[in-house]
Formats: sequence, C-alpha cells, structure tokens
Amino acid sequence: MQETSVGGLRPFRCVALVLFVSGLATACSGTAARTQGGAGVTVRERDFHIAAPEVIPAGEVAISAHNMGPEAHELILIRRTQSPLPLRPDGITVDEDAIEGRTLGALEPFQPGSTDVLRVHLTPGRYVFICNMTGHYLGGMHTDFVVR
Repeated sequence: MQETSVGGLRPFRCVALVLFVSGLATACSGTAARTQGGAGVTVRERDFHIAAPEVIPAGEVAISAHNMGPEAHELILIRRTQSPLPLRPDGITVDEDAIEGRTLGALEPFQPGSTDVLRVHLTPGRYVFICNMTGHYLGGMHTDFVVR
C-alpha cells in the first residue's frame, strides 16, 4: 500500500498537527469561543484562583472546567445581585440555600487534573463562578463575569 502525503506531511503527521493546533486553541485560561449550537467556555481552577473570560456570550453555553489542582474543586454558577453573597454561620462558606434561586448550575467536586462540563442557558447580566469548598471562596476562588 502506498502512503500519500498532504503538503509533504504523511497522514498521521497531519492528524497529529491538527490535534496539536486544536489543543493550543483551548489551552488558554478563561476562553470563550463559538461552537456548534452555542458557546464553548474554558474555566481553569487552582488553589485559590478561578480563571474565566470577563465576557461570555448569551445563549446556550458549555462551560468546560479544568481542575489544575492540587485539591478537589467545585464550580458553582450564580447570577449576581447588588448584595454580597451570604455566608453560612461558619463564616467561611457561601450559604447555598440562601442563593438557590440565583444558582444556575454546579459541578460537584472533581479531582485535580480532571475536567467536567456544565451546560447552561445564560441571559444577559452579571454572574459569578465560585468554589465553595471549605475556605476556598474566602481564599479567593471566585470570579465575576458579564453575559452579553
């Protein structure tokens, strides 16, 4: 069987090049891109930081959350209001029951090095991503963004 080439590259090298370039496109922290049927958003979590785009397009959105470790993290999506997020009596975690009506979705704790996807419909407004593991929110694991 004779092997053909494309632009001087063998087929397996072409496939590897395409996979490499597509991997580079999604490797940047906090990116938003249009995908078929909505937007694809990349969010990266690590102790004690969440990197996400500052602006995300309205509509159907697939949020790909990457846990950069070194601990398990969760990702909770909340619609923002003027008032600060209420804390539980422990004083170090957000009272999720008090904001239940504003919570659009959540990813349960996932392990370092893993990725999870949250699919939501976003309308224009202000939102925040948080990790509410003990001490993480107060340690800085939250980031605001706008949906347009």
